[in-house]
Amino acid sequence: MTVTETPQALWRNGLTMVGGLLAALITLFIISFLTIDLTSEHPSPYIGLFTYLVFPGVLVLAIWMILVGLFLARRRLRRLRGSVGQVQYYPRFDLNDVRHRRVLAIGGVAMTLTLPIIGLLSYEGYHYTDSNEFCGSVCHTVMEPQFAAYQQSPHAHVHCAECHIGSGASWYVKSKLSGIRQVFAVVLGTFPRPIPPAIQELRPATETCQQCHWPSKFYGDQLVTIDHYGSDEKNTAGRIRMLLKTGGSDPSTGPPSGIHWHMALGFTVEYVAVDDHLQEIPWVKTTDHATNQSRVFRSDGLMEKDPPPKGTRRTVDCMDCHNRPTHIFRSPEKAADSALHVHSALQTLPFAKRELVAALARSYPTKNDGNREIKEALESFYRDQYTQVWNDRRRDVEQLVDAALEIYRATAFPEMNVSWRTYPNNIGHKIFPGCFRCHDDKHVDDSGRSMNRDCGACHEFLVPSNGDLGSNTVHVGGFVHPFSLVGPHAALRCDQCHTGGVAPNPTCAGCHVSVADFRAGTLPGWSKTKLPADSMRDIADCEACHDLARQMTLETLDEKCMDCHSDEEDKFRGLLASWKREVDALLVPLEQSAPGDKQLIGSLQKAGPLHNIEATREILKTLPSAASEVSPK
Repeated sequence: MTVTETPQALWRNGLTMVGGLLAALITLFIISFLTIDLTSEHPSPYIGLFTYLVFPGVLVLAIWMILVGLFLARRRLRRLRGSVGQVQYYPRFDLNDVRHRRVLAIGGVAMTLTLPIIGLLSYEGYHYTDSNEFCGSVCHTVMEPQFAAYQQSPHAHVHCAECHIGSGASWYVKSKLSGIRQVFAVVLGTFPRPIPPAIQELRPATETCQQCHWPSKFYGDQLVTIDHYGSDEKNTAGRIRMLLKTGGSDPSTGPPSGIHWHMALGFTVEYVAVDDHLQEIPWVKTTDHATNQSRVFRSDGLMEKDPPPKGTRRTVDCMDCHNRPTHIFRSPEKAADSALHVHSALQTLPFAKRELVAALARSYPTKNDGNREIKEALESFYRDQYTQVWNDRRRDVEQLVDAALEIYRATAFPEMNVSWRTYPNNIGHKIFPGCFRCHDDKHVDDSGRSMNRDCGACHEFLVPSNGDLGSNTVHVGGFVHPFSLVGPHAALRCDQCHTGGVAPNPTCAGCHVSVADFRAGTLPGWSKTKLPADSMRDIADCEACHDLARQMTLETLDEKCMDCHSDEEDKFRGLLASWKREVDALLVPLEQSAPGDKQLIGSLQKAGPLHNIEATREILKTLPSAASEVSPK
């Protein structure tokens, strides 16, 4: 009788059995996720990631575990017996064997119980990974500022992935692979604070924004109303109504015009930015597709034929102007206007606008510090300065505090170094350069023609005919600034005065602080002796010497001197020129001064040495290299 050798079951090893079980489970997950992906009207890219990338990768790993387990078991058998003999690489089922039938029945029951669980997990996982909470709270805790701003934005019901990723696997893979570095940065705590803007990493707007917004069909004008309040005791109400010339870019609705001309179908606009925030733009190129003619506008003094500057080169799309359509960090000034407009009772609290902006504009070490100090600042102001208001209108003061804290929580994140100043907003041009990045009269082509800076190209203001803000009788006019902007002030950008925080005092000294301080006898970095105040400080104000309607030169200033000193022309004619020659001669040997002296000289030059000649001489005579040159006058 021949004894048949029992085959050795190589598959009965831990590694192979775990790999087999893992492969079975992953196959079920793939089937479940694939079903969801194919039957969903708007499938989540996260599901696509798991279905087509993660799970297949795990399945490959499970198969390798099976194969490696078989290989190791075979080698171990050879080492023990000297030969392999008969082996089984996979389980065999014989339905005539009651034991096999029992195992198969147990496996079927387990499968029946497992499938619903896997289906439920797949479905819930699908919805959770597609949720905004997953993006903003679980995965990206460092994105707290962006998530908080998103929740109050016009796109709060648009899922994060729809803008940051969009449909299709290629961009999803790209975004997640690039995110591996960010994951390590979060784990190690080396991520930047603040998080840099993502505009250069985003998918083209034509594949995301324009799935909902169709710029070629935007045309005509839009009525925009801006309600604002003054920083005076009465919070004086103001209203700006204007027709915003949105325009269009589709020739079928009219010639390309207005703001959306930048997206005109027949043109391409390109630019080069030399900074990470795309705010410094020295080179702009427009190309007419019909004629294939291009024009280059530069602010760096070079010609069109010269190579473009080094930097980030982009073709203008929606995101170059609408760069913060969702993660909007409102400035204290704008947020305070909104709070007063919504809560009418606050409009009658004395200095509510001024104090609200002042409290929000300060920097605080932590969020908790900010919440505490904002509350204390507002309450102490009314308690100490307006006792009657504090006693009679405590609830209104509390409402002001609540409004301030709500604004602060949504716009300031000290731990991430994020505030309203952090991320420039390119829509408009009030507190950031925005449109004036290019339309600044400094970008010119080879013929000297500059890019249009005419205010009327983008908006027209509707001015109440009888001065009543609520009047429906209006006429079209230009914007009338509350303060006369003439001479050099006419060329200022809005953001050079409007910071979004506390507005400067509407006087010369309000902006030219260093000049005013120097005339009073103070200068940063000076501590050796008390400086004399300008002898003319109490006699002549700024307007007495500076005629902003005329070009500012020594000659025109000299003429202003003669308005008062005409009877002493021999003594005062040319005095400013002589002072300037004296100061220039003293400053020349100081070019190689020590760093501390250079800093002092920089403060002096910023303040204007001629604004206080006595103090200038006092400062310069203390510097060794200029002491011998100081005039004894």
